[in-house]
Amino acid sequence: MESTEYSVTGMTCSHCERSVAQAVNTIAGVSQVAVDVREGRLAVTGDQTVAPEAVIAAIEEAGYSAEHHPVDQA
Repeated sequence: MESTEYSVTGMTCSHCERSVAQAVNTIAGVSQVAVDVREGRLAVTGDQTVAPEAVIAAIEEAGYSAEHHPVDQA
């Protein structure tokens, strides 16, 4: 499994948090999503087929903006 992190802008409440989580959970290969509305962060765990572009597209379709931050797998 791979983990990736994103910064998400535009989230202001728990509804926003749920909307982002639901949007990302629809992507094939995603196994876990953690959203922190206070920090504006999203962590996604899934298999190698989960493209950052797909995650960003799902977030944008939900009405928010996102930027990918690769996680060092050392």
